[in-house]
Amino acid sequence: MFRLLFLLMFMLPAVVLCWRVVVTKSRTTWLKLGAGGAVMLTLVGAFVIFDEVPSFDIADWRSDAALAAAVSASAYLLGWALLRRRGNRRHRTVSIFAGIIGLVPAAGAIAATVLFRLD
Repeated sequence: MFRLLFLLMFMLPAVVLCWRVVVTKSRTTWLKLGAGGAVMLTLVGAFVIFDEVPSFDIADWRSDAALAAAVSASAYLLGWALLRRRGNRRHRTVSIFAGIIGLVPAAGAIAATVLFRLD
């Protein structure tokens, strides 16, 4: 159940990013292509990290890369919402909330590894 919650928290920014691409009025292709790439990275990273959540360790580079990939949609959403000044403010607010929610499981996994490491 705990792992499923982590997976859902990683997936929320990917869903919001897909929604943001659909509702945007921007005609810049690179913005939409970057969003699609971030969604794909997030999906792959979230499913790779899904099995490793209880035994996550910072020392393994594969887990680190999967965690970085899982938060890519959150980073893209926050960048899109905070760096672009034009656009709908409601969409910006939803993007910021979803981006923060997507960063929570990554921060939790890192904090649990640092605090409860059994060396």
